[in-house]
Amino acid sequence: MRAVLWILVALLLSACEKGQTLTTPPEPAAPAASTPATTPLVRIMPLGDSITQGDSDHNTYRRPLWKSLQADGYNVDFVGSLRLNHRGPPPNDDFDRDHEGHWGWRVDEILGDIHRWAEEYRPDVVLVHLGSNDLFQRQSLESTLDELGELIDAVRDVQPRATFLLAQIIPTDSSAANARIRNLNARIPELAAAKSTAMSLVLVVDQFTGFDPALQTHDGVHPNADGEIHLSDRWLEALLPVLSP
Repeated sequence: MRAVLWILVALLLSACEKGQTLTTPPEPAAPAASTPATTPLVRIMPLGDSITQGDSDHNTYRRPLWKSLQADGYNVDFVGSLRLNHRGPPPNDDFDRDHEGHWGWRVDEILGDIHRWAEEYRPDVVLVHLGSNDLFQRQSLESTLDELGELIDAVRDVQPRATFLLAQIIPTDSSAANARIRNLNARIPELAAAKSTAMSLVLVVDQFTGFDPALQTHDGVHPNADGEIHLSDRWLEALLPVLSP
């Protein structure tokens, strides 16, 4: 045993004389943390009339929808030429305010600009809530449906793979208006089926069922905060399969 110890001491002294140091081997480097793949950005265009635009006292469905998409981690960008609501900014500025909601506009009026908006903003998904003003102004059911079909064609001319979420629009506190709204909504699935393709889906979103204008509007037509949540939830339900195929 003493001989072994003397040999070890001799080796240590020899190493010191030669200027060498004894070190422990380095630990292997920890593997680099994996970075989750970034999901592609999806451009969503909220398209419609005053129900999409809202006024300076109401955020519209766009705020809760944006909040829900962000909370769920989706990489989305609301797009459009407008950032203001009717008569000014919305009450809250903590969401993506870009949109194409135009107060009082009919579908034929939207048609005049939709091609230019599609070229500029390149939407991947279009949320369409249109037809209320057409029916309020006694436009025919057939012309309104034809114009909705033309709107889809105009966007596809620029974005052939765009997905359209086409709303069965919300009711009002007017029984006469609601009769016309029901007639339009009954034809929306037929229009969607005729226009939908494997490359560019047209999906029906039932915003009408369960919406109570007495409780969920502030004036019989436009959604209050509870009504905004109703619309947001219906859009979100339809969007999730599109964003997570």
